[in-house]
Amino acid sequence: MATDRFGNAIDPIVNYARGPILKGTDEEVTRMIKARHMVGERVREKGKESIYDLSGMNRGGGITAEETEHLTSHVPYFARFEGKTEPLALKHMGANPDAHRALIVNRVSAANFIALTTILSPGDKVYGFAPAGGCLHPSTVRPISMAGAELTAFTSIDALEKHWKEAGPPRVLLITPISASKHHIPLTEVQRALALPRGPNTLAYMDDAHMASRVGYWREPRTFAVGAIDLGVCSADKHVAGPRAGVFVGRPDLVTAIGSRVYELGLEAQAGQYVGVANALRNFDPEVIRQAGVLAEQLVSVLQTQYGKRAYLGGPGVSISGDDVLDIAREQVGGTGKPALAPVEAAGLVSMEMLAADGILTIGAVSMPGSAPVVRLMMYPDGHKLGVERIAASLEHGIAQLGKVLNDVDVAREKLLG
Repeated sequence: MATDRFGNAIDPIVNYARGPILKGTDEEVTRMIKARHMVGERVREKGKESIYDLSGMNRGGGITAEETEHLTSHVPYFARFEGKTEPLALKHMGANPDAHRALIVNRVSAANFIALTTILSPGDKVYGFAPAGGCLHPSTVRPISMAGAELTAFTSIDALEKHWKEAGPPRVLLITPISASKHHIPLTEVQRALALPRGPNTLAYMDDAHMASRVGYWREPRTFAVGAIDLGVCSADKHVAGPRAGVFVGRPDLVTAIGSRVYELGLEAQAGQYVGVANALRNFDPEVIRQAGVLAEQLVSVLQTQYGKRAYLGGPGVSISGDDVLDIAREQVGGTGKPALAPVEAAGLVSMEMLAADGILTIGAVSMPGSAPVVRLMMYPDGHKLGVERIAASLEHGIAQLGKVLNDVDVAREKLLG
């Protein structure tokens, strides 16, 4: 069984090690809800300006006061909004209205689940391509397993090409251009993968949740302008105004089959969410992401003077892996031997400390189960409100607090779970 650098067994679904506190999904949900309550308490006591959102997300409703008048029931909703979001979705993802259809699903994870379990059968081959240093998202790995398909994952385009030549084309080529840890596949490598010779039933699926970062920071084409893609999904709230939803686009025949199951299982975006997505896509501004990237480049320069290359630029933000955060804290306190905590717990603790002490909200605190064990400091939407020095100081404090509980599981549990 694969292990991390500390000898902890890696869960093959989420691709990181569980720990004595965050043992699985139940505990990660508890940590997420605790962080939400911390935000709520701080806002009630000090106002919403006391929270600085460095999550890279907004997750707002995106609905105007005028629009709420038409959401009193489905009757005025159908008259005013039905069918209005899908054309915006096609445009947002660079799709061709004559060759593609769109669906608005309640989450990217839901889109991945329903799409992959619909198009895959037991024994089908899936080749997954993720960035070096990153991995496929659990929301794709889980449904592949549930469908009984066989996943082979790659983080090297050369290795993918070699396997493709030797083993033949798969049923699905699954590409995750930006991982949850904010590693990125160069565009030329994505296009090489999409150009590989396909079998008669091969489908190319782009899990492009972070498309806004690709477009805004890396200045790459939108999903369907990258290459020959059959199905793709992006997020309505990752560097987009929100609400949280999956913007799903693909070949009409595939979208029809997948869409039937979306409605059957109740995974379609509901009225307010559907309207909010339209506003988010209509108002999407890549320039905001470019500006966030400039601030991120300044921050990574500062953090690398203290932590070296362990602090890395993840597009319009800076990240440090949970493994590295754990090592940094150990070095600071002179610790030796295997720490009692796992990297996912270390990253979570630093994020919770930054939230408690400074009101800095990161995805490490409020992430859904299965998100990468990484301290992610995204400059969208509130990085400019804090500035580089205050963010760096808060991170330093969070790591120092982690050092105090490296081998005290009970105290660490209280901080993570309450």
